[in-house]
Amino acid sequence: LLAKASSMRITSPHGTDVTYQLGMYPTLSEYGYTDTPGRWDHWPAAFVFTGGSDDGVDGKIVLAPGDVLLPFNTYVQTPVEITIEAGFIRDIRGGAGSSGLDADLLASYIKSFDDPRGYGMSHVGWGLDERAHWHGLTQFGGGMGMELRSFYGNVMFSIGPNNELGGPNDTACHFDIPMRGNSLYLDDELIVDAGELTVPEMRPVARR
Repeated sequence: LLAKASSMRITSPHGTDVTYQLGMYPTLSEYGYTDTPGRWDHWPAAFVFTGGSDDGVDGKIVLAPGDVLLPFNTYVQTPVEITIEAGFIRDIRGGAGSSGLDADLLASYIKSFDDPRGYGMSHVGWGLDERAHWHGLTQFGGGMGMELRSFYGNVMFSIGPNNELGGPNDTACHFDIPMRGNSLYLDDELIVDAGELTVPEMRPVARR
């Protein structure tokens, strides 16, 4: 489905509405082990992803409390509004009525690399593992946060390098942000419905 799609749209009740034009980069998956010579993977992991065209990501992403900031290994506490145009972040600000703390931290981190490529949009996809826990950081705050990247039904977008997909951006500035309760469409077909996968083969066996 993802490899054949030409566009991806992500929405949320909090105001996210962003579109990725697809087809420039391959679709990849991580499932925690490698069974093909030369293939790299990361344990534990269970998600699928691709990348938008270099200038083909536009819209707004609104981070809500409970979304995850990696590598901060923290949960969003205050809403963050991110405006994207032609594949790059153009504005980061706190949501209405918030202190803006998370927005300030995110913006400060990216700015500290002094690299405009750090504002580029990177890979995007969704988590597939019903055994992975969204609350994992509350018990194990260190590490890479792979469980958070993998929990079932999360929609994760990334900021920074896309060289893993074969792209030209190899900036050292990298963020992965898994989000809860979002909806994801491929060519207008609903794939993730407010955090629940609609494709039977992607759902836990007991819920197909």
